Amino acid sequence: MAGSAPAPAPRGRDDLSAAELARIAAEVLGASPFPALVLEVPSERIVASSPGAQQLLDPDGGAVLGRYLEEFTADRAVSGTDLFAGGRMNGFEAFRVLRRAHGTDLKVRMWIRTFDHQPASRFVLVVIVADQAAQSAMGASWQDAPAVVGTANASLLIERISSDAEDLFGRSVEDLLGQSLMGLVAEQDVPNCLAALSEASATQNGVTLYLDIRAGDDYAESAGVLACEVLILPLQPSPSCAFVFLPTSAGFSRARVSADLSEILVRLGRGAEVAQLVRGVFSGITERDVPGLSRLTTRELEIVTRLLDGDRAPAIATRLFLSQSTVRNHLASVFGKLGVTSQQELFNLFRDAQAGGRGS
Repeated sequence: MAGSAPAPAPRGRDDLSAAELARIAAEVLGASPFPALVLEVPSERIVASSPGAQQLLDPDGGAVLGRYLEEFTADRAVSGTDLFAGGRMNGFEAFRVLRRAHGTDLKVRMWIRTFDHQPASRFVLVVIVADQAAQSAMGASWQDAPAVVGTANASLLIERISSDAEDLFGRSVEDLLGQSLMGLVAEQDVPNCLAALSEASATQNGVTLYLDIRAGDDYAESAGVLACEVLILPLQPSPSCAFVFLPTSAGFSRARVSADLSEILVRLGRGAEVAQLVRGVFSGITERDVPGLSRLTTRELEIVTRLLDGDRAPAIATRLFLSQSTVRNHLASVFGKLGVTSQQELFNLFRDAQAGGRGS
């Protein structure tokens, strides 16, 4: 039966064409000093690149747009995009090796994440995490976005957690230590969290997902949830893990808005940077080894990490875009929380903790 055709629905930001999505990606990454790419999948053709990523891929200054990631890598890609299909996870970590014409090939971590929230997305965002020397050469650090970092043991009991949890979740560190990690997760998101833990343990690579986190006293009228993007990293023995919680905009976890790429980029980059804290000098160290460790904020952990890696206050200030006086104030706070009076005592404290961990 003949009839008039329905009027086309107005196009929302979820209905952007591939060309429009690529244009948005080029604008966002082009203005970013951080190493990030947008790839078309499954081909891995580069459709957008930040200057930092271009410098990592081709230090000689050659063009990277329109080329394929495999042209710059010395290994084969391991696909994980099937993780997106079930909707439980929105990203994963992969280890890659960047080919170098001169010198040693560069090992990097890549955090690969959907960003246009479409079931059949043709694009992924890639944040590249290189070693400290390569990152420092680019002269950029991710913003000091709120983040909570910690670890849980094989029974999923929280062994350490940064004191940022007190401000973000309204729970004291003392209350959280020794509690189940699942107790922080809203009931409806527990299955997704367990699936992410299983995937991380099976692949020994990190994963990302959205979770609603319980905030405040469960018995208080003001108790609620805080939407977070969560990075989960596998530790040994399985299913021990490290976690990073990054609060999102209100309702963001349910949004389908491609124009939020800028926010996603900053948050994922910040999460990847913070995740490195549990892979360096703090690896395997818990509150039991260093009493007061969980009283440190994420920013204080970053400063201590760089100090223990050999940086001094001026270099730390430059790298983290802080004043030297701010770095010194943070260190004074660290000394007070850990009960030390000098940098040498701080070195000794963590050296002994690391030696104890290796001997246990």
